[in-house]
Amino acid sequence: MKRMVVCWFILLMLLCAGSPPVFAHASLLATIPQDGQVVQASPGEIALEFSEPLEEGLIDLKLYDEHGRSIALTGPHLTAGNAARMRAEPPKLPDGTYTAVWSVVSEDGHPVNGSFTFSVGRSASGTIAPVSDGTSALLDRILAVIRYVVEGTLLIAAGLHWISWLGRRRGWPADMRATGGRRLAVWIVIVVGLIAEGLLYLASLPGNALTSVFAKGQWALLGQSPFLVMVGAQLVCMLLAAVPGMVEGWYLVMWALAVGALAFGGHAWGIQPVWLAASFRILHLFGLALWLGALTGLVLAMRRARKSGDAIEWGALRRFFVRLALLASATALLSGAALTVQQTDWAVLWKGQTWSVLLGLKLALTGVMLALAIAQTLRWRKHGRLTSPALLRWEWRAGALALLAGVWMSQSAYPLPVTSYAKTFPAADAQVVVKIPRVAPGTQIMTIEFPAPMTEPRQVQVQVSKPDAEINRQPIPAERTGTGRYQADIPFSMYGTWTYRIDAAFHDGTHAAFTDTLFIPGGGETR
Repeated sequence: MKRMVVCWFILLMLLCAGSPPVFAHASLLATIPQDGQVVQASPGEIALEFSEPLEEGLIDLKLYDEHGRSIALTGPHLTAGNAARMRAEPPKLPDGTYTAVWSVVSEDGHPVNGSFTFSVGRSASGTIAPVSDGTSALLDRILAVIRYVVEGTLLIAAGLHWISWLGRRRGWPADMRATGGRRLAVWIVIVVGLIAEGLLYLASLPGNALTSVFAKGQWALLGQSPFLVMVGAQLVCMLLAAVPGMVEGWYLVMWALAVGALAFGGHAWGIQPVWLAASFRILHLFGLALWLGALTGLVLAMRRARKSGDAIEWGALRRFFVRLALLASATALLSGAALTVQQTDWAVLWKGQTWSVLLGLKLALTGVMLALAIAQTLRWRKHGRLTSPALLRWEWRAGALALLAGVWMSQSAYPLPVTSYAKTFPAADAQVVVKIPRVAPGTQIMTIEFPAPMTEPRQVQVQVSKPDAEINRQPIPAERTGTGRYQADIPFSMYGTWTYRIDAAFHDGTHAAFTDTLFIPGGGETR
């Protein structure tokens, strides 16, 4: 019990620890030409600006005319000094409507794609031929299915190994100490599934990544994706777990490392600090593995007992098993809540977006699992044995569906909380107030107020920069919108920490400057 209290205390401290806002998938902020724009002459370049730096070699841009025919481009490539900007040079385009289809990989390893249209010389034609055959979407669906099978099998198998080890140490019935007679088949499913995951993921990446790696030998691309690094680490763990003749602790550690590696497959790298995001995920995964492993162990034990006709001696099992299940479920729930708090906010539950719906579904299924677990525990205590195998199987099914929702969530962009910014600077005889109603990537409105009795400036300029990305914008003149009130459109072209400087020039020749930094979250859905 002391160990359980210590684990709970550490988890609560992590939950209460503060962390900066989050960023996730790359978001398209602006295009040249703009979406739906009619330009009079063929554009010299097609450019796209994103909310975060992109991975060199993992970008793709295709151009199609209104009949769906492909048009060769020079590029694409990243703009020198601005890795968040992708550009390509088209040939001279005749009058007509064109569709640009883009695909990139975010820093967290998630592929993101989309398209936009523009017209040359005349407005858009009434019908535009489709330019996508749905291959990318099909690959994504197949990858999601394989991920579900592999990750579910891995979590349940790891949980069973740990449960079996605990059973041998605590003298549980033989049926509960067995890990099953199909360990080789489970191992093969995981290993083959991991290889398939890696190949499908490469095939779904932009820039012909599969060809680049295996035909051109550009092996460095494998290290640019956290997802591929995760798959590689799990493969190594599974191969080491198959080494015969090692001490029992070796196999337990290999399964634990394989489960823990799941925490580093994507979203964790898009949240600051990474160590905290990874800690929550590892706790969540271990809690799920123990919970699902314990349920699977019970289901298999009851099946073996039914086939053999022997009665299970529940006395040596019930008390510790209930405590273990309680600790596993509490760890999964609390760490899941911590993930949500750190990654987004509870308002996502009623926003109706895909990620929000999946989160609600996962919570509902977890509630069903808890209700069934409580009912079975009470019956177990009353009768001294498990009396409802059907309830146990339904609890297991609810856990499998909750796991499916979790895998789907890991492949979806999550909604970010939209915040505002306000800063008050002391001035000579008043206070200057700076406000930004919406802190998010893209062009945002900044208002600057010089309240009376402060002298009204004759000119106000705002300059923003992002030193770590070597971005230094030209000064932006602020427009006067009222007495002592000015407004400027500020382009925050990517996530991260930005610095702004406000220069106010007064009629008597004096100047005043006001400087601050703010963090711009990016990626996901910022609505």
